Amino acid sequence: MAKTPPGDSHAAYLDPSIMEEDYEGKPTEDELKTLRRIPGKMPIVAYLICVVEFCERASYYGIQPLISNYVNRPLPPGGNGYGAPPEGTQQTAGALGLGTVTANAVTQSFSLLAYALPMLFGWMADAKTGRFSLICYGVLVFGVAHVLMVAAGAKDLLAAGTAKVPYFLSVYILSIGAAMFKPNVSPLLLDQMTTTVPKVITLDSGERVIQDPESTTERVMLWFYLLINVGGFMGVATSYSEKYVGWWLAFLIPLLLYLPLPLLLWFLYKRLILHPPGGSDLGNVFKVLGICLKRGGITKVGRHGFWDLAKPSNIAAAGLSIKTEWNDEFVEDVRRTFQATGIFCFFPIQYINDNGLGSAASFLSTMLTTNGVPNDVINNFNSLSIIAMAPVLNYGLYPLLRKWNIHYGPVARITTGLAMSSLGGAGYAILNYYAYQQSPCGEYGSSDCMIGTGVAPISIWWMAIPFAVGGISELFVNVPAYAIAYSRAPVNMRGLVSALNLFNTAIAYAIGLACSSVVTDPYLTWDFGGPAIAGGVLTIIFYFTFRHIDKEELVFSENKDYHLKLGGTVNVVGENELNKSTNRPAPIADNEEMMISQKQ
Repeated sequence: MAKTPPGDSHAAYLDPSIMEEDYEGKPTEDELKTLRRIPGKMPIVAYLICVVEFCERASYYGIQPLISNYVNRPLPPGGNGYGAPPEGTQQTAGALGLGTVTANAVTQSFSLLAYALPMLFGWMADAKTGRFSLICYGVLVFGVAHVLMVAAGAKDLLAAGTAKVPYFLSVYILSIGAAMFKPNVSPLLLDQMTTTVPKVITLDSGERVIQDPESTTERVMLWFYLLINVGGFMGVATSYSEKYVGWWLAFLIPLLLYLPLPLLLWFLYKRLILHPPGGSDLGNVFKVLGICLKRGGITKVGRHGFWDLAKPSNIAAAGLSIKTEWNDEFVEDVRRTFQATGIFCFFPIQYINDNGLGSAASFLSTMLTTNGVPNDVINNFNSLSIIAMAPVLNYGLYPLLRKWNIHYGPVARITTGLAMSSLGGAGYAILNYYAYQQSPCGEYGSSDCMIGTGVAPISIWWMAIPFAVGGISELFVNVPAYAIAYSRAPVNMRGLVSALNLFNTAIAYAIGLACSSVVTDPYLTWDFGGPAIAGGVLTIIFYFTFRHIDKEELVFSENKDYHLKLGGTVNVVGENELNKSTNRPAPIADNEEMMISQKQ
């Protein structure tokens, strides 16, 4: 079991003994109900950690969109030798010319590693190295990957066909570095927040307000996600570089963005609040699952009594000599966590419809008329729509609905997002249908078509619509889904919540990888249409499965201390009536991957 190392302590909002004691500025029950909540101040180091995340995400997203073109398309005939096509043509930048099936396999396996390995590295940070050390190791791995990738853009290697070795090494090393970075930055950021208990303060205007840790977390994570999405736009610069200059510049830009990271981490080291490793309960979670499956079998999953099989009291009553390092309450915590995260099972279909099955959206873009626009720049409309619509929802639609007393609960929001992502998938399918109809190569239009212009007379800008719809769907799905999970899962299980979240995203990439042989011509229309149909069916199933949560949440909103506007449930950050547990994680896990997003 995890433990608190000597000299370390829990955040106050997860320590009932502190929250129940009197302290200066503690709000009364009436003040909790009537006073306005405001976030506390963000320390300078918090902004610098956001800059660290921006540099890492910018260097990552500067590379990720380029993988498909580099692997799929050959060096363009008549180009400059660095991968850029001749000016004035509809050709796409390329390098290896290995085809759509291989390109899909590489892109999906790259992302699969980036989302599956954080479970391992999150455990390693909690139990072995500490969070900051693992971030530094990840930055070192990132640097090796970027140097190798710049080498893969060399003209001589491209011409000789020997760029494969440094490129494939760099791609998979980069995915490992990203996986080391991903699960540790947002918890480190939240560890720096000094507003740890609700406190009544008086503003310069004379208004008495509550400085609230929930609101502080909401504010800092909004800044964090904003910089993630701004960093995602670096794909625009690298896409234009590959199109007009060549791979060497497209790969050099992410390396330059990476360079400030070591200096920033060196500067931050002595200025951060750092928790030492205190062990992780994730290993015990897997042991509990193993015992339940061994004793009950796969057929008992989901049935009454399944989780009881791992309780020490049940094991002792059965006369078994199975060593356990947990108590009965721990098994109950695991059970409650899996119940709270059941909504994540619907994430893979949303993510597939959001971005297309595998690299299908990238292959569709190669069939459309670009008129000088890089084909892989269009996916940035996903991030752009999130940046544009987040304030509209948070400061426009949601407050307006509350003002009109219209209850738009978290499950209703997620249902809206799932439906939107299905519509986005249908949009891709319609575009691909007409691209096949009008391409000079027909149903083989994405397979390096060299007839006429090589593309259908359909503008690539039409793809901005499904990309934007998919991005907006994330806003409706992700925030309330995380809030439900974090507010209802026991506080000592936040690492498991985040592991299950990322694991379901990894499943989406595993599905894309498994479908590599059909993510190619002439099947692309159904690669979009099939998931869109499945998404529509699963949207209906989701709503009728989880709609009871909206009714429960309405009771909390009417009868309890209810103020977190983005979540749609009770308190997310601290302890509440739904996520209480007698077990406690080590302090390093207090902010374990809080509200982690797929783009992080």
